[in-house]
Amino acid sequence: MNVLFDIVHPAQVHFFKNAIWKLKERGDRVLVTARKKDIAIDLLDALDIEYTCISEKGSNMLAMGFELVSRTIRLIKLARKFRPDVMVARVGHSIGIAGKTLGIPTVIYDDMEHARLQAAIGMTFATYICTGLGYYRDFGDRHVRFRGSPVLSYLGPGYFEPDPEPLRQAGLNPDEPYIFVRTVSWGASHDVGRQGSTGQQLQNLIERLGKFGRVVISSEQPLEGELSQHASPVPVDQMHNLLAYAALCLVEGGTMAAESAVLGVPAICLGTYDFGYLRALESEYSLIFRPKSMEKACQLAEELLRRRDLREAWQAKRQNMLNESDDVVQFMLQMIDRAAGQDSSGGKASDG
Repeated sequence: MNVLFDIVHPAQVHFFKNAIWKLKERGDRVLVTARKKDIAIDLLDALDIEYTCISEKGSNMLAMGFELVSRTIRLIKLARKFRPDVMVARVGHSIGIAGKTLGIPTVIYDDMEHARLQAAIGMTFATYICTGLGYYRDFGDRHVRFRGSPVLSYLGPGYFEPDPEPLRQAGLNPDEPYIFVRTVSWGASHDVGRQGSTGQQLQNLIERLGKFGRVVISSEQPLEGELSQHASPVPVDQMHNLLAYAALCLVEGGTMAAESAVLGVPAICLGTYDFGYLRALESEYSLIFRPKSMEKACQLAEELLRRRDLREAWQAKRQNMLNESDDVVQFMLQMIDRAAGQDSSGGKASDG
């Protein structure tokens, strides 16, 4: 079987990597098309996943519109040569159109209910739309739900084991408490009008939380002045090890909040959208918090970091969440077989 994956964002590299490797292990042919955005290409290189880069993120809305058209055309041309039995993507801006044009089944994953424009472009023509924990939109007969957070496809049991050595090699001691902070650029097409934490807010955060341990900042924008002293020394391909050993994570992106949560690390999530999976991780499992301001986030972080049982409490919450979750990678393989018209080995996937 031939399977094409279209990857347009760094998080999607991790999301699909285990499915890609397992397909290759069982003898299927895989083609990965990629987009040069942030560290997506760097991650593919670090993980030794072969790919064909077919576009680069535009610098503004007009450029991103042109990119969408040009990458879709390139994707169609590549698919005609590769002849995939099924094409897979997350949101699937180009995959949906390409699949409809070529008559190829498509499996699209989504966890961003707010991105209506992207959904209109990517999911209108999808064969199947797959969603996980807490997703609150409905797509009718094409909609297949799985149990659990999407990030379990790479951080679930059997797919990830924290390793402290990369942290030590980078000069960060995992045996000493540190607080991880992540700021994002808010530069995607659905982020217009949003902005992240200011330099002054970050400096205040360092002063307040620094008494509990080292503050380590990962930022999509260059850190200036004294803030640069707190820049993460850990390579980007070791980000999940960095999260796993943190005492607490304070992040602006929803994906990294979910990653921290499924690793059993308290996550305070700022500035992101009201995703269904964040609602569920907060209300059903109490693994994350979503305060409305940086001041409230700092107050909450101080309260949590004073708890002596913090890690043990969060590991117990994590296990409760895992007990109620599917093996997301196996779900992916089943959906690929289902879309391609092949027999699946069964599973917990349910329509609707």
